[in-house]
This record gives sequence, C-alpha cells and structure tokens, in this order.
Amino acid sequence: MKHINNQRTLSFKVFTGITFSLLSTLSMNTAAVAGDALEESASLSPLAAHSLLMDVDRVGNHLIALGERGHILLSEDEGNSWQQVPSPVRVTLTAADFVDDKTGWVTGHDGVILKTQDGGHTWTKQMDGYQANKLMQDLALQRLAQSEQALENAPAEQQSELEDEIGELTIQLEDAEAFSDEGPSRPFLGVWFKNADEGIVVGAFGLILHTIDGGNSWKAWYDHIDNASSFHLNDITQIGDQLFIAAEAGTLYRSDDWGMTWEMLDSPYEGSFFGIIGDDKGRIIAYGLRGHAFQSLNSGDTWQKIDTGVDSSLFSGTLLSNGSAVLVGAAGISLHIDTDGRVININQSPSRLPFSHVIESKNQSLLIAGPGGIHTAAVTEGK
Repeated sequence: MKHINNQRTLSFKVFTGITFSLLSTLSMNTAAVAGDALEESASLSPLAAHSLLMDVDRVGNHLIALGERGHILLSEDEGNSWQQVPSPVRVTLTAADFVDDKTGWVTGHDGVILKTQDGGHTWTKQMDGYQANKLMQDLALQRLAQSEQALENAPAEQQSELEDEIGELTIQLEDAEAFSDEGPSRPFLGVWFKNADEGIVVGAFGLILHTIDGGNSWKAWYDHIDNASSFHLNDITQIGDQLFIAAEAGTLYRSDDWGMTWEMLDSPYEGSFFGIIGDDKGRIIAYGLRGHAFQSLNSGDTWQKIDTGVDSSLFSGTLLSNGSAVLVGAAGISLHIDTDGRVININQSPSRLPFSHVIESKNQSLLIAGPGGIHTAAVTEGK
C-alpha cells in the first residue's frame, strides 16, 4: 500500500489478529481466499455456539449473536441455548443493527453487508469488498475530475489552493486503486440505521458507505467526513439524536444531522478509540486502547479521564438499567463504572480470553461475547 501508514496497519493487525485471533490481516492480499468465503454459505455446525462470537444484540424478544466463519445464532431463552441460522458467507461477522424486531443489517470482514427482514432467521448479501472498493474508487475519480475541471476555470488567486487539493485527491485515488487491486481486504466494523431506508456502515482505512434505500444501493461517503489520513473507523453509534464515530489515533466524530456532516471533537488522548456509549442527557463514555476511557457530560465537548486501573484494551461497553456502565476487553477484563465515572469493580475471567461485546440481560446480569461463545456474568459492585 503506497500511501497507507505502516504503523496504523500494524496497530490494526494487533487489534484484529492477536486480540481476537481473527481470520485476516489488512496488510495481506486476501483476494485469493476471499472469493470462496464471499460466495459460499457458512457451514452449519453444532459447535457454532462455542466459536468466536463478536457481537450479541437484542432483537424483539430474542437475542442474536454473530462471529467467525459467518456464524449467526439466535436465542429464544435469554442466551441459555442457541440455534444457528443459515448465513450466505463464511467471513467473520463483526456488528449488527436492527431498526425493529424484523429488519436489520450485519457487517463483516471482506466488506460484507448482510440484511434480514424476518428478525434474523434468513439473510441476504447486499455488499462485498469488491463492490465497496469500486464505490470508493469511483468517488475518488469523480472528485479528482471535478477539481481538475475547476482548476481550468479558476482565477489565478485560487489556483494554488486547487493544485494542493488535486495533489491530495490524486493520493486518495491511488490508494483507492491499490485497495481495488488488493481485493476485498477491508472489514466493516460498525453499522447504524436511522430507519428501514437510511443507514451508514464504517470500517478500516476510512471505509464508509451510506444508503437511502435499505441497502439496495450504496454510496461512498468519505467526502462527508474529515479523514484525510484514512484512519480506521472502528464504531458508529446513535446516542439520543446524535451520531458518534470512534476512530483511530484519538479521533472522535459527532454528527447532529444523521451523518450528513461530521464534526471532529477535541480528543482527550491520541490512542485509538474502539467504541462510545451514552444516554440522551449528554453523558457519554469513550473507550479504547490500553485501558483508556473518558467520560463527558456534554456530548463530547469536554472530557474527564476515567481511572480504569487496567492497561488492557477495552472493546465494548453498555449502560445498565440503573445508569452505571460496564466496559469489557482484552484479557477477560470487565469494569463496572458508576454514574460519576468511577470504577467500582474490576473483574477478570479465569481464562483471560478477550471479551468482544457486552449487553445487559433481562435479569440484569451480563451477556458477554468472545471466544467460546456467549458467557453470562453477574454485575458485581464494590472493589
């Protein structure tokens, strides 16, 4: 990759490869093996419920979990038992979002986007990395052509600025072409839908797409966000009437218009953020690399550091029904944080295997995804 920062490539390989033992690394050409995984259905296996699972979410009265090898599972009994459902791909699936108890989307490695309209029982593929790369390349070509046309007709005082812009757009086009040559190597890492029609997916190396027809067609959306360095966009989430993106290199974005425009927030640190949780009263918690976590009481305008007491990276979080929060991450760490942003308990699983996602169950315990499937844990208080 000619213009991509090698240190960021290594950082992402550590996150996906070492922490979760996932199937691909972004600096490798995976096109040779991706084709089969993108076209072949996931194998149905009695061990699927005990495999590496990346996400668990509530959909109406049941739960959905997803993870490696294209596995998608449903539970009707609050996670006590799981039934695998057919999936059209064999790539690792990373995140899900539902707009109601029927309609939802899942993202994954190799640029995969899947859709369901029956609560997760059946799925269709809407996008893969070949198509995503073409969308990103087409937008780069379009933007460069527009700037070159503008330069031809620009007054002298504007030409220098336009020449600089053309230089940056040329680099972006070369990167887009390199990704196309490389194949479907970039994963989508987060998905959000406003309703059954409009949604956004985000991923590695600045990958971001937008749809207004339920995913039947997509547009590259990177011209709507200030990300010239193509930082990894690790998660997108709605909090109240705002959208947030947690990204690499201490980058946080906020949108007040459902993703049409994005504001880059003043960041409290320079390391990667892996996610953001919060409520509609302006309280949000951003968390990420090496145990770093920060709380804001004004939707990200200012931040206070949370003394987590750990140096394990934090990959997921959830606000509990009582207003406290739980963060989970590498080495089987889970943190219980009160409403004032103080850690009131630190737990570590005996296996020390990483946790990838956490939600609260109906009985106020925790459901945690990771290697070995979905684990149940009690919410403990007090150090």
